[in-house]
Amino acid sequence: MHTDRYRLHDGPLLRRLMECPPPGGQIHTVRSLAAATGLSYSKIQKLITEDRPTATLAEADRIARELRVRRKALFSPSSSPSQDGDTREETPDGPR
Repeated sequence: MHTDRYRLHDGPLLRRLMECPPPGGQIHTVRSLAAATGLSYSKIQKLITEDRPTATLAEADRIARELRVRRKALFSPSSSPSQDGDTREETPDGPR
């Protein structure tokens, strides 16, 4: 089954929106945003650090809604459905 992936534009921007929300928004820590969106702490953390900068459409929508921004302010469709955002390079001896 194909799941659309959305790539985060900028991890530091996500962090800034969590710490300095738009009017009417709530300040969030990684844990509070995870709890509010139903995502795991590690998922939010990996988005911020850009270790795994992709999310499903539903995840991207929940994050954007909670931060009171449009999805396209944070995410854009990933260029490849198989692109998972891993930044580690695979070598014959394992990941680097």
